[in-house]
Amino acid sequence: MPEHTNPPGKGNATASLVLGIISVVFWFFGYSAILSVILGIIGLAQAAKARELGYEDTIRTAGFVLSLIGLIGGALAFVACIACLGFAGLATTVTLPT
Repeated sequence: MPEHTNPPGKGNATASLVLGIISVVFWFFGYSAILSVILGIIGLAQAAKARELGYEDTIRTAGFVLSLIGLIGGALAFVACIACLGFAGLATTVTLPT
């Protein structure tokens, strides 16, 4: 009976894919966009490790792309969330002359 072994780097590629998917999902939850950035960075590192181990498959590529999209989108969503809160705070402190 042949043994079922995973090629080196497949676990890293799968982790990259899962982290990329989760980082894209976290865009939509306001302050958790910072988690999207963190998970995107970790996902990119896992994709790089899979490539370093010689694993070149669509799982690694999809993980890399989703992690990159999650990183960029999460950063933009987080900055937009902070900007909206800043403008809301500014609007409450400004008084109009009468």
